Amino acid sequence: DKGTYMEPYLTWNAMRTKLPCKLSDLVTPAFIVDIDVVKRNCENMIAKAKAGNVKLRPNVKTHKTMEIAKLQVDGDLSNGIVCSTLAEVSFFASNGFSDITYGIPITSIKLFPLYQISQSTGCKISLIVDSEVQVDELKNFIEDQENAHFGCFLKIDTGYHRAGVDIRLNRATGLELAQKISGEKNITFRGIYSHSGHGYQAQDTAEAQNICLEECKMARSFADFLIEKGLDCQIVSIGSTPSCGSSNQFPGVTEIHPGNYVFFDRQQVQAGACKEADVAVRVLTRVIGHYESSGHMLCDAGSLAMSKDLAPQDDHFGFVEGCDLVLQSLSQECGKVMTKKTSTGKRAPYNMDDYPRGSLLKIVPNHSCLTAACHPLYYIVENDMVSLCHL
Repeated sequence: DKGTYMEPYLTWNAMRTKLPCKLSDLVTPAFIVDIDVVKRNCENMIAKAKAGNVKLRPNVKTHKTMEIAKLQVDGDLSNGIVCSTLAEVSFFASNGFSDITYGIPITSIKLFPLYQISQSTGCKISLIVDSEVQVDELKNFIEDQENAHFGCFLKIDTGYHRAGVDIRLNRATGLELAQKISGEKNITFRGIYSHSGHGYQAQDTAEAQNICLEECKMARSFADFLIEKGLDCQIVSIGSTPSCGSSNQFPGVTEIHPGNYVFFDRQQVQAGACKEADVAVRVLTRVIGHYESSGHMLCDAGSLAMSKDLAPQDDHFGFVEGCDLVLQSLSQECGKVMTKKTSTGKRAPYNMDDYPRGSLLKIVPNHSCLTAACHPLYYIVENDMVSLCHL
């Protein structure tokens, strides 16, 4: 039985006519999703937010699908979400979501597309700013448009040092920006927004929890400072998957905005945000060569199937489920599979005959957000059968 050739780049409508099928029928590399684990992860984060008395405003950039977005908000399309690209904002607004935050600092070239999306769909769109220039550009744009209105969050830096006003060093600057936003016509100051991306560097659950608690403390303190100065700071929004996944309490904040938790990945396992059983995705690949002299096998999952993100805690690009093999290095379409290094820096021998050419491997990715973005289709797997695929 040679199996059925399954072209992985067909449209969803064309592909679903070939389903259900076996994993062995899929052309590799293929991105496979355990939908039961996704559902459990979404339910757990919803429950965590309720128990912590905070709103969940999930980021949808990891998966970019309506099916999973609905799971994140328990079917409530009026629940706010966060998007990271204009394409995501357009897609989710056009499909019924009515409160979307564009989650990276705004540039003027993106204002008109966002205005058009808001006008055509009725979606309330909020922006992220961290400089006076952005506020001025937003003000000038709104003055030139009919019925233009945006919500606006002030981005604050609580330790990641990628973007945002550093409120430890420049509290006065943050206050001035918040006042400027609040004073503008047709701009609603919604509150403050922090992203604890440094949580990805955590070595264990305790460290990730400490990062979360420090973020909560800093954000709450700055929000109280703004309120003391007469500003209406209703929303204090914090989080990332490692910080929110590891923590159960979010003292002083009003909402959290994780996103990666729908899939999780190796980074989250190593940061203590989840267990290996919580990782919902794998890259299915095939062994395509044995190279005894160098101790590696070659598979057909390279950087275009995995991305080149390393987990901060080690030096490989994913591990093979069910054994001690790792994806040690990548080229564009191929990956070298080896055993992990021991404490002495050497690699244990293994029998390549246990993995004949053409055999399937499931690789747990380091960073599921980037890995998912490498694939045009997601294959939904239940009991090693592909029952549905999503684009």
